[in-house]
Amino acid sequence: MNTPTRLLFFSCLSLLILLGFRLRPIPQTIADTTPALPLSSDLWVATDGLGRTLPTAAETGAPRAKHVGIFYFLWHGEYAVKGGVYDISKLRRANPKSPKFGPEGAFHWWGEPEIGYYRADDPWVIRRNLQLLTDAGIDFLFLDVTNRDTYLPTVRKLCDVSLQMRGEGIPTPAIVFITYTKTAETVGDLFTHFYTLKQYEPLWFRWQGKPLILSNRAEVTDPTQRDFFTYRYSWAWTPAETVAHHWQWIDDTPQNYGWDTNPAVPEQIPVAVAGHPIRNIGKSYAQGRQARIDKNALTPQTSAGRYVGEQWKRALTVNPQLVMVTGWNEWMAQRFVARPDAKGNTTDFLGMKADSGQSYFVDLYNEEFNRDIEPMKGGYGDAYYYQLVANVRRFKGLTPIASVGPKAGIKVDGAFGDWAAVTPRYRDWPGDVAHRNWPGADKKTTYTNRTGRNDFIEARTAFDEKQVFFWVKTYKPLTKPGPNWLLLLIDTDGKKSTGWQGYDLVVNRSVTSATQTTVQRWQNGRWQAPAPISYRAAGYQLELALPRTLFGTGAPHFDFHWVDNVPLTNGLTPFFTNGDSAPDRRFNYRFVGR
Repeated sequence: MNTPTRLLFFSCLSLLILLGFRLRPIPQTIADTTPALPLSSDLWVATDGLGRTLPTAAETGAPRAKHVGIFYFLWHGEYAVKGGVYDISKLRRANPKSPKFGPEGAFHWWGEPEIGYYRADDPWVIRRNLQLLTDAGIDFLFLDVTNRDTYLPTVRKLCDVSLQMRGEGIPTPAIVFITYTKTAETVGDLFTHFYTLKQYEPLWFRWQGKPLILSNRAEVTDPTQRDFFTYRYSWAWTPAETVAHHWQWIDDTPQNYGWDTNPAVPEQIPVAVAGHPIRNIGKSYAQGRQARIDKNALTPQTSAGRYVGEQWKRALTVNPQLVMVTGWNEWMAQRFVARPDAKGNTTDFLGMKADSGQSYFVDLYNEEFNRDIEPMKGGYGDAYYYQLVANVRRFKGLTPIASVGPKAGIKVDGAFGDWAAVTPRYRDWPGDVAHRNWPGADKKTTYTNRTGRNDFIEARTAFDEKQVFFWVKTYKPLTKPGPNWLLLLIDTDGKKSTGWQGYDLVVNRSVTSATQTTVQRWQNGRWQAPAPISYRAAGYQLELALPRTLFGTGAPHFDFHWVDNVPLTNGLTPFFTNGDSAPDRRFNYRFVGR
């Protein structure tokens, strides 16, 4: 954002119970304040690409009624220019001394998103983003309409996908708008063309009995519009400590909090991933100074999240009702050219005065100077996403993972009835195997992805004295066995440093018959010879059994991950965009036996 501008079951009864448990639509109730969404990933663990492990309930404490919103942008593909996509980072690498930027005023991308230079109205992108944010525990998106453009066609597309996902049982984030330029006109447009239509009312985020809008109420003169919303003024570096109802979207560390009626009671606080390149506050800024940048305007700490770490530390100390995170997917900024003012001064950029005629960008520039959490292609990848997940957990709390005793009576026979009472039930969202076919931001590129196949929705695990059992269910009937079919990866020792990407066992890499598959152990840098095990698959379900000797001594304690139609050849990166994973991305399910 320019500051100067996601078979039937055992019996009919079991089917109804399970579908009701897993796929019940989200209730669309109206409350004074939208209830905080419970974390759907309590049973999930992960180690990110930097080796950082997500906190568990022992660290976070019990669940608390807290809210987290995130800045979400809608402009990708709206301002295409003749030259196509201008990627600042790629242009700098191609010509470090004189990057061939696009025209003055043209929008440039600071880097490439993990899923390409997308249009914000791509339904595949929308579903994916909403799912990632749901997994992270985000309660609402505050949609950027600060530059007067409301992007309502894209807003409606986003809301349509979100409502569809809620109908599938996925508790997607609610919607808030943040305005700034020509606030009265913008609020009027939103009221007339969005809020009065009512069809998206289930997605409104309510605060103090009304839909929340981040706007300056003093600029809104229409009495109906003034009364319809709960207003909070949101801009950068405003006097939140002395003026009520200032919810800043960014502030320098230590951030001031917003308050309602009592200045001693925090209502909201902002958390930003970085500041601005014109203020020389990048992702590595910490303890009051920006780390030294190299010739590529990066630092050794660019991936580590030092600035946002300090901001979250402050937020957790203040412990308000609500945190607003900046942000998810800004990605673009306009190119400006430095020109001396009347005194011969030019703008600051990357810690120095820009030379006359030098290109500069206000809000973002490259991997170091941006405020995006959405995973990037290459670079730090999804490091900032998992830092977000970790801190939302610390803020909102988690339910502890319960230990499970031995279970007798599981028979790998294809009847599946003895799984009915097994807990815990590990969830995975339906719908994330949809295929992609949509233009990119430059309208010349079409992005396609047809790797979605078997759509996991639930998994369970049990054990007895001799075996450990696994069961998985999909949204639609299973495909026939083939390459990379329903792979089960198991981390038996809890060590990321051992195994293939931390996984010590793989099942189903070689399925030999309708009743026999294989398990392989990773050893000496490769998968060892397959050993036969029993399995059954029918309709929507698969079950199998593994010898307990594969899990060491004592009660089984392990992490596991199902993945379909993704080869185990290029690390974990293909898990992020292809086929289906249960759970998503780097996450694993944790099983604790006793």
